[in-house]
Amino acid sequence: MTGDQSAAGDDRAALPLVFLWENFGPSHRDRLRAVAGAGHEVTAIELFGASHVYDWERDGDTRGWRTVTLARQRGSIGPMALARRIVNAVRESGARHAFMCHYNEPAVFLAALVLRARGMAVFTMLDSKEDDRKRSRSSRWLRFLSLAPYRGALVAGPRSREYAQSLGIPADRIAGDYNALDVASLKAMGETAQPIAFGDRAFLVVARLVGKKNIPAALRAFGRYVRDHGGKRRLAIIGEGPDRARLQELAATLQVGERVDWLGGRPRAEVAVAMRRALALVLPSTVEQYGLVVTEALAQGLMPIVTSRAGSVDVLIDHGVNGLIFEPEDGQALLDAMLALDTNEDLWRRMSDAALTSAWRGDIRHFVASVNRLVAG
Repeated sequence: MTGDQSAAGDDRAALPLVFLWENFGPSHRDRLRAVAGAGHEVTAIELFGASHVYDWERDGDTRGWRTVTLARQRGSIGPMALARRIVNAVRESGARHAFMCHYNEPAVFLAALVLRARGMAVFTMLDSKEDDRKRSRSSRWLRFLSLAPYRGALVAGPRSREYAQSLGIPADRIAGDYNALDVASLKAMGETAQPIAFGDRAFLVVARLVGKKNIPAALRAFGRYVRDHGGKRRLAIIGEGPDRARLQELAATLQVGERVDWLGGRPRAEVAVAMRRALALVLPSTVEQYGLVVTEALAQGLMPIVTSRAGSVDVLIDHGVNGLIFEPEDGQALLDAMLALDTNEDLWRRMSDAALTSAWRGDIRHFVASVNRLVAG
């Protein structure tokens, strides 16, 4: 992988292609738009009209591809019926290649079996890694069987590649760069930000407020930054989730409640502006399959302080150059990273410049190149 902006996908004959996700968010539309822009005839299948996890921002822009929504919401249809709808939607598309996320969903597995039996090339899309969680032997066998119908895989990085191989996908049928974003579009969103002085920049968290994001670690490190080191900056938190009230109570207990700005969920463009005006992104997750927010930060020249658990660090981050990597259990390392940037403007500028330059490693054109390689193989 290179950070060269000129890196691009191969020129391939245009093909009808299917992409399937549970529901479409901004990152999915980036990928659909890019593949359609490369000349392919894209059918985008979403299982449900709404995500059961994310409150996606819906922009309604489906120019360049056809969207098929199979059911109103999760639970409104059984696995067998949903599988039939998947198979029918793929058949109606005229495609011979399908890229399908959620290999562990029964309906997706059943549909993949039928499509493979009919001679289609079916590829899974995944960003899971071995270190995401402990898995039993029986769970591994179930995952191995669930991936049996797939000809290959589109994965998110080296650890996802290793995981896919361990579950039986041949190495020569695996391509990377699944979790790519439209970097040029992200940069343009941030360019509306008003200038801000170095001393007025805040530490920034952008995450769902749930346990695996480990927001208490960020609050505790920030509390020590304020209490033990006289830090003057603020901490801004963008995101919503069931842990918000508990986290606000923790901030009050740490006596930094007045220094933490709880901004709630924000549209993508507003997040880009907030990133352009921040000092550093803090991502202390204990479980983070990839961390698209790291790419979003780099696109704004915002250097991340990010946990080693994020798969994105393998692809995007050079420790000490364009970001800082720490272990999620090491609160002292997180605090040290915050302190290193707090008063050293020269260091911050060097790392911010490197962050902006390296953002192209996560650009959507690499996703297109990987799709082209898999369908040509």
